Amino acid sequence: MEKRNIKIKENIRKLLLRLELWFAPLLIIVPLAISLFFVQDWYIRGFSTSSSEFNGELLIGLLILFGNVLVDIPFLRSIRLLRKKE
Repeated sequence: MEKRNIKIKENIRKLLLRLELWFAPLLIIVPLAISLFFVQDWYIRGFSTSSSEFNGELLIGLLILFGNVLVDIPFLRSIRLLRKKE
């Protein structure tokens, strides 16, 4: 009975790792694209026309970008370590 439980837990762990590998590009690319959209919109509407009304878009874009980097680097490291263990 114990060996069966260990095998089931090992299978679940492998499935979760596979799921994380499939979601990793989505978790990285989507926030990056959104933050670059905000920064581009700020550049086109605010910086080019010397308008300070769009500085909030720059702030939102940078917050999303830096938050994404702070979360994604440890996430990718943990996935890499899990792949090496198996």
